[in-house]
Amino acid sequence: MVSSLATTVLTILCGALYACSTPMSSRQVESGHGILSAPTSGIVVAQGSSFPFEFRDSNWCEDGYSPIAVWLTDYAPSASSLNSTGQFAEGGYTYYFGSYLIPNFGLPVLSGSIPPPSSLVFPVSSDLSAGDEVYLAVVETGNNCPPGLNVPPQYELSSISMTVG
Repeated sequence: MVSSLATTVLTILCGALYACSTPMSSRQVESGHGILSAPTSGIVVAQGSSFPFEFRDSNWCEDGYSPIAVWLTDYAPSASSLNSTGQFAEGGYTYYFGSYLIPNFGLPVLSGSIPPPSSLVFPVSSDLSAGDEVYLAVVETGNNCPPGLNVPPQYELSSISMTVG
């Protein structure tokens, strides 16, 4: 009985040591965890006009603050659309709205940071025509995910379709 228990404990410890020593990937992207509650999918927006914006972060790493970046693309973005730093490559997006910091757990807005605005202005571009389908994409970054030290940032991608009016 003691031998069986010792073997079981040793097996569990060896498995845990193996898992801890396995290298982490340099980038991990998950899809659709945060919620883009505004605008609604399929909204028609004229160039140069404002539209509502609200993103509820998932804060899956339980960070005090969640960094997000907001983009516009002319294709449905996926995890493979992002580079190793969780951004779209130059030329891989139509417009960059900016980076924002969401305070979690009732924390105050950090000095020098910009919280997400309640509306964004649709860009004016000669590359876009009325009726074109575009995508509003939000990349949320998790910086302190378990198990903790030496874990690279993780990214979540959420998007909705919009139509140029």
